[in-house]
Amino acid sequence: MRGYVNTDWGQLHFRAGGPAPQDAERVVAMYHESPRTSAVYDPVLEAFPDDVAVLAFDTPGFGQSDDAPAGRPLGDYATVLLQALDGLGVGRFLPVGMKTGSALVTAMAVAAGTDRVPGAVLYAQEEPDDAAFEHWANDWAPPIAYPADGSTLMKRYAKNVGLYGTENPRVLYEAVADTIANADRYASVYPAVFRGHRQTWDDMHALVAAGVHLTVLEPPTAQFTPDDPIVFGVVPGTHVVPMPSTGQFPALATGAFVDAVTEALDRAGLTAPAAVA
Repeated sequence: MRGYVNTDWGQLHFRAGGPAPQDAERVVAMYHESPRTSAVYDPVLEAFPDDVAVLAFDTPGFGQSDDAPAGRPLGDYATVLLQALDGLGVGRFLPVGMKTGSALVTAMAVAAGTDRVPGAVLYAQEEPDDAAFEHWANDWAPPIAYPADGSTLMKRYAKNVGLYGTENPRVLYEAVADTIANADRYASVYPAVFRGHRQTWDDMHALVAAGVHLTVLEPPTAQFTPDDPIVFGVVPGTHVVPMPSTGQFPALATGAFVDAVTEALDRAGLTAPAAVA
């Protein structure tokens, strides 16, 4: 199932699996990394227990969702993403975010409060480095050029090798395709995420202190560039789950991803109802 829901920033597109949210015992809401779309979650939409409703959103500015206003902070994104869930009648839920989606999910958890979001699943995070992240806020997503030799495609492919490895080249091609298809707005969320990284890190500590159960999925390796490896930090009190692939967990580590999210539902107290005798 696919659909749209209205927010203050226009319509957000979503994909859904399992029962309708209003009929489900448990709800999982998933948010992709940029510049991808909710399509990255297609492999897992129907892979969860029968009582779990699964929603995967195109975040503002990506896929078939309307744009985000320029220069808005993560807290404003969180407000709009929660509006989308309100519009679908979702109460308590478990948010799941990968890479830039993790920053959005962390802001959502803070805005929603522990009663509505008792747990979350995040991609592993670096400890804050303000100078480095200001650099990436400006330089991670430069304007797309279109030289006649096709070199932009090769550069984008090489960049994605550092993030996802080479075990499944198809996901690298798909990432390049999503960037080119969304060239005019693919950079929209990165300034908010990179400049908000210290707040995201502090928010993770605050959420743990408030009793929110955070599950962190950590790949074996990742890098910004061939010369700039990503060193992940650990927020005390989070549940770290080592993953077998460098990213794109729904496609490259489907079983491990579903198991980790299902376990996170249980850790957060969003457990399946007891069977009727």
